[in-house]
Amino acid sequence: MSQIEQDFRLYLSKNPEIETAYQKGLINRRSLARQVIKEGLAKGNQLEAVIAMLRRFNFKLAHQKKNDVFKKIKINIKDRIIIFDFEKEKELVKRLEKLIGATDYDKGETLKIVVGSSSVKVFSDGDKEKKITGLTENFKLRKKHKSISELSLIFPDEAIDEIGILSTITKELAVNDIPITELLTATPELLIYLQEEYVLKAYEVLKRLQK
Repeated sequence: MSQIEQDFRLYLSKNPEIETAYQKGLINRRSLARQVIKEGLAKGNQLEAVIAMLRRFNFKLAHQKKNDVFKKIKINIKDRIIIFDFEKEKELVKRLEKLIGATDYDKGETLKIVVGSSSVKVFSDGDKEKKITGLTENFKLRKKHKSISELSLIFPDEAIDEIGILSTITKELAVNDIPITELLTATPELLIYLQEEYVLKAYEVLKRLQK
């Protein structure tokens, strides 16, 4: 495999929409070769070499997603969420257990505790900020996200076996300049957290996917 091909493969992994557009005939080979050179993956005098590489390149066949999977998604929105990002400590995890008993899930209160390899994140309602702060004041807080909205996407059961649903959603949000603050999965539910200023735009993007 040539260096150009190796760099191009990496380029596609970072820009999957280009591969999809190429497969659909929306981008011709020569135009794509010029873009490859413009991106610095090849020199200006290597246009024909790049075209030859594209001719033999094994583009993956685009997976056809079932439209009815997106049509059946149920979308719910909850505002005024706060996210705490702590440095991971064993004692902190024990301390946070107190929050579980104090949370009334039947009333729709939010509490999610995610323990990662180096961090502990707490997702809660904004009005619980003082309570959480008082409980965790002796632990290192790396970052706090306020005024967050939670987009809850409930998928039909058949979506579990469908390929590319998550990448489709995140790609559409990225194309529309909507940054994702956090993302959690609890199949068949996908939880997307973003700043409240983006929630209406994100909702419109997701509704378009359902058409």
